[in-house]
Amino acid sequence: MFRTALMLLITWQGAANTASGQTQSQEWRVEAAFLYNFAKFVEWPAGSSVSGSAPLTFCLMGAGPLQSALEESLAGKAIDGRSLVVRQIGRAEDAANCQVAFIGGDERKRLPALLEALNGAAVLTVADFEQFASRGGMIQLIKEENKFRFAVNVDAVNRHGLRVSSRLLQLAEVVHDTGVKDKP
Repeated sequence: MFRTALMLLITWQGAANTASGQTQSQEWRVEAAFLYNFAKFVEWPAGSSVSGSAPLTFCLMGAGPLQSALEESLAGKAIDGRSLVVRQIGRAEDAANCQVAFIGGDERKRLPALLEALNGAAVLTVADFEQFASRGGMIQLIKEENKFRFAVNVDAVNRHGLRVSSRLLQLAEVVHDTGVKDKP
């Protein structure tokens, strides 16, 4: 069932004659659904900012258009009994108070500084630009034609004390800090 649900999200069909604004909006909704599902299949370490009934915070850096799609996607949902909150942030240091940090393509030049600011923090980092996972980010969304897939940098995930469900890893392209891909 999990595999079927995620595969439905992975295949994104944009109508050929859909206006580009609607197509982009549809893409943001698909990315928002991925973020929600990624968070459902990640465990944060004991003693991290995910404790008790505290909300699970999704932060966005340089991804303004994603905010409304993510807020819509998360409305009324919870993960492990925790409410879900969306925040737009501007400084890398602010991401340390988040559980999921989506880094928009506008921030790719600042990636080394952003990842350094989160060094060791239990924050799941996600982006949709090239080489994110091989450069130390955790999950990279990859859009090819009308499909989404994703890569998970298991070294980065482990370094930050997070655990990604094996069910999610089965659907992912697994990469390491060196950029080397695991063979399926």
